[in-house]
Amino acid sequence: MRRKIKGYIFQFTSADHDGRHVHVYRDNCEIGVYDKVAGPIRGLEKKWNGELREAMNEFIKELNECGYFQ
Repeated sequence: MRRKIKGYIFQFTSADHDGRHVHVYRDNCEIGVYDKVAGPIRGLEKKWNGELREAMNEFIKELNECGYFQ
C-alpha cells in the first residue's frame, strides 16, 4: 500500500522483510522508516515533526482499518 499524505509518501509492503514498518519518502527520496515497535528509525527521527506525525497517524489508521499493521 502506498499513499501520499501532506507531501509525504508512505509505503507499506507486507512482502518486505520481517517486522511491521513503513518507508517514508519526501521529494522522491527515502527519509527513513517508521517501525511499529521502535517508532521513527533509520534517519526518520531527524525529520520527525508534528506534520509528519499527523500524516503517519493517518496512514497507520488506514493500514489498521485494512488489517495490515495490527
